[in-house]
Amino acid sequence: MGLICLALCGNAQAFVAQALGPNPGFAKLEQLGHRDASSVTVSSESAEAAASASGAGVALAAPERSRSVQLWSVLGVAAYLSYGIKKVVPIVHQGLGSITTPWQWLMLVATLGFFAYVEGYRGFQKGFCPRVVSRAWAVSEKFPEVSARDLLKRYGAAYLASSVSLSIISYTLFYELVKRGLDVTGALAAIGITVANSRYYGAAALAYALHKAASPIRFPPTLLLTQFVARMMGKDVSATQRATATVFHKLFAPAFCIGYFHGTRKRVISSWCVTTVIFFVVFFVRKLANPYRAILDAGVIVGLMWGTVSVLLLFARSLRKGKPPQFDPCLPADTPYHPNAF
Repeated sequence: MGLICLALCGNAQAFVAQALGPNPGFAKLEQLGHRDASSVTVSSESAEAAASASGAGVALAAPERSRSVQLWSVLGVAAYLSYGIKKVVPIVHQGLGSITTPWQWLMLVATLGFFAYVEGYRGFQKGFCPRVVSRAWAVSEKFPEVSARDLLKRYGAAYLASSVSLSIISYTLFYELVKRGLDVTGALAAIGITVANSRYYGAAALAYALHKAASPIRFPPTLLLTQFVARMMGKDVSATQRATATVFHKLFAPAFCIGYFHGTRKRVISSWCVTTVIFFVVFFVRKLANPYRAILDAGVIVGLMWGTVSVLLLFARSLRKGKPPQFDPCLPADTPYHPNAF
């Protein structure tokens, strides 16, 4: 069944090339397709080498790091904080007009000072922000690559079953989107692939183009599904488990930097507890009448703004120095990353 599907894919690819003719956009598309989105990493070898070097007292060489992952990590956290500011600004703007007595103005000033010091300075600037930047540098570490060919060689039928299944789902989805009027030319142009408009392009060919362009997105779930199927078949998947982990760490890098996962037990529990407490505080503050709700939300704005500015400034300073701040990233003992190698 896998060979039949692969043969059909090959025929479809030849059909597209013949129907569309020489086109630089589809040349780039074919290049993406042949690469098959194999940019994932295996880190077990590098972790073992680091452990042996550390035991021997040898200084570790600074690993290569991805600037794009660092930007995604820190800017994602900054956007997360900024979204909270955006949500409460209208409430504060409307509620502050309800302040009528001097002691309410005094309460506003005291609240702003309290949130600035406790949440902004102590919470964000001295704890949360340097940890976010430190973890952003850690998760940006690059590892030796593993390709689709490596997966096929290592897992065989498990990889074929996973890859072909997800490919069928992907192609069917794009075919339905094209039939429903999706702007394929605009979608491909958004990722740098130019395709001239033509009435000769059928839905099947356009769906195949989108399917091939989506290969980088499709590979991480293919890797995850391959490991699951291989484990069900009794194969050892330890060689690529770390690869899967580091890929998803990078995909969800802002949550990684906040500490929702892949941290020490204390760090992960603390991050989730703080988020839960904030959720309940927001829930009960909504029940307060103005101006008291607006006063508390004004303090929240000050704290979140302090945190947003702090994390961006700390990240800019780390880029200028070429290393993260001296702050514990709270990574687990079995982490594949080397945050202190600079």
